[in-house]
Amino acid sequence: MRTFVDPNRPPAWRLALVWAALSALAAVAVVPYVLTLLPETPSMPVPVITAVFVVQAGLQAFLLAWAGTAAGRQLGVGSPWLEARLRGERPALPRSLGWMVLYGLGAGSVAVVIDLAFTSSMPPPLAGVLPRPSPWDGLWASFYGGIAEEVMTRLGMATVLAWMTARWLGRRAALVVGIAGSALLFGALHLPAAAQVWPLTALVVARTLVLNAVLAALFGAAYVRHGLEHAIVMHFAADLVLHVAVPALMA
Repeated sequence: MRTFVDPNRPPAWRLALVWAALSALAAVAVVPYVLTLLPETPSMPVPVITAVFVVQAGLQAFLLAWAGTAAGRQLGVGSPWLEARLRGERPALPRSLGWMVLYGLGAGSVAVVIDLAFTSSMPPPLAGVLPRPSPWDGLWASFYGGIAEEVMTRLGMATVLAWMTARWLGRRAALVVGIAGSALLFGALHLPAAAQVWPLTALVVARTLVLNAVLAALFGAAYVRHGLEHAIVMHFAADLVLHVAVPALMA
């Protein structure tokens, strides 16, 4: 396996610290959206819930980003734009980010179509009616999906999994395994949120896994080819469709 070495690179923990700080800020933004999904009023005060969630998200993002950045340097993946900034350079934003916006909007639209295939067979929601977060709450929640989830799953989980298997599979196959494995895990991590809305029947589990895994695989492809920043933009754009445009149309 080829090792990508750059002696001028900033230490991995510095990149992890930046991603952790951004993920913690995104965690603050997503709390109002999460609260609308709960079938009952939470027992803890909202400031306490927010503080716990922010600390948890920031710590997880830091550890996963640190491990993923270190592992990614042996695989040729990571967050190249942020690394250049931390080296003191002033890189322009890649024009390909514009394509990520379009791809993300397309991916979100595909997810809507997939979701419609499950809608008629879904069980009754636990609260009697489906929660309806506002488009405004959905906009702020999209920052958490785009930043924190990409840092933890693509830069963190996918890269570490690929690094663990690269010795036996080679770089390219290991990256495929990493992206696929993290996509399934990404879907599974959404099951607790689904359990706040519906009983976890086999159909609910299948919907949650399929919907999120398909999107995660697309974001993973953007990450491997262009870097984490592109996956973040693509994920954010997809969430704008799912959490802003769709609620606005339904309202």
